[in-house]
Amino acid sequence: MTTDFICPCCSGDHYDRCCAPLHRGERVAATPEALMRSRYSAFALGGLGEYLLETWAENAPGRPPSDAAMLNVRTVDWQRLEILQTRVNGAQGMVEFRAWYLEDDREQTLHERSRFRRSAGRWRYVDGVIDPPAMALAGRNDPCPCGSGRKYKKCCAGQ
Repeated sequence: MTTDFICPCCSGDHYDRCCAPLHRGERVAATPEALMRSRYSAFALGGLGEYLLETWAENAPGRPPSDAAMLNVRTVDWQRLEILQTRVNGAQGMVEFRAWYLEDDREQTLHERSRFRRSAGRWRYVDGVIDPPAMALAGRNDPCPCGSGRKYKKCCAGQ
């Protein structure tokens, strides 16, 4: 398979310099956004179920069984990715994105706020909220609107 094409993650870079090294295990994602982009590319290209499982946090809610075969199959035609915002606070990260895809010849949009956790030097996908409410300003002692479950002052306010 040739890797000389623009990366599906919409970074504007060639796949062989963007997500391919992560998919091949030559390097790890430095940020939650880089991991999000590489996971999107894996879904868009198909056949990268092992990578998707490796980058999914163990014991995360919604994590599929360890059989990567179901993750290898492209179920929709992914069209483009737009990163809306990212946040990192220590070993916790959040990426809000929109992804467009074709299903049954109709364009649809997935809007998600994904949570990531860094463990043993690697970022991993934890879970996501689909069609999340707009990020509201929160008081210092309010729950953080990123969905971490922590107080705002101990989470995103410190960024």
